[in-house]
Amino acid sequence: MEIDVASAAVIAAIVGAGVGFIGGFFTRWRLDKLAERRALLKDMGDRYIANAQANPNLQTDEFWRLGMLQKVGAAELSDAKLSRLCRRIVNHGLQDPRHREVSTVFKDDRRSLRGLLRWASQESLDLSDESAVLEVFLEQGGSMFK
Repeated sequence: MEIDVASAAVIAAIVGAGVGFIGGFFTRWRLDKLAERRALLKDMGDRYIANAQANPNLQTDEFWRLGMLQKVGAAELSDAKLSRLCRRIVNHGLQDPRHREVSTVFKDDRRSLRGLLRWASQESLDLSDESAVLEVFLEQGGSMFK
């Protein structure tokens, strides 16, 4: 069976259209996912900023800042996205949520901001409640006087 040039061109065009359609579908899907993630990050930042601007006197409270990050859902972010969110907050003239003093008492993965947010979400612990966080720390054998 021989295929003439015209038939080969038609077959090549059909195969090319199929490959283009499938490639376009997956490219568009990835772009849609990227747009969704960017919108989610923007929404988290907007909610944090709105609450912080409504309560400017609470900006100095480390646990309030951590609780706000937790409430907007920052525990699900990667380190890079969490850093981007914090930079956006700082760019609006607010105190950097990464600036911590008391909540760094944990010596395991909770020492990092992302680790602390994830741990608190898993344990259903409200990070804005300083006494509850420190109580858990002391229950786990920690000491404030080391």
